Amino acid sequence: MSTSFTYLGFEVGGSQRKVIFWEGIIEKIRKRLDKWKCNFLSLTRRICLLRFVQSSLPLFYMSFFRMPVTMANTIKRIKRKFLWGWGKEGRKIAWVA
Repeated sequence: MSTSFTYLGFEVGGSQRKVIFWEGIIEKIRKRLDKWKCNFLSLTRRICLLRFVQSSLPLFYMSFFRMPVTMANTIKRIKRKFLWGWGKEGRKIAWVA
């Protein structure tokens, strides 16, 4: 029987080393980026959006718990896909390594 509960949007009492603990944060990031994906944003606006708006959500959770490397890489992958994808399906071109 698990004794975890949700407080301020994250699970308290769960194991922060497990991937399932961070899935809610990943979903929040995906949902927020999906809202903006349909808008036609310039590259500069997408960069600002990722830097200032989308970086605050994982930072809030990382102030309480240590994030596993796999989750950090997943968040980076989602952000890169949004930045270079421009809402297109299929392969995207990343102009900078």
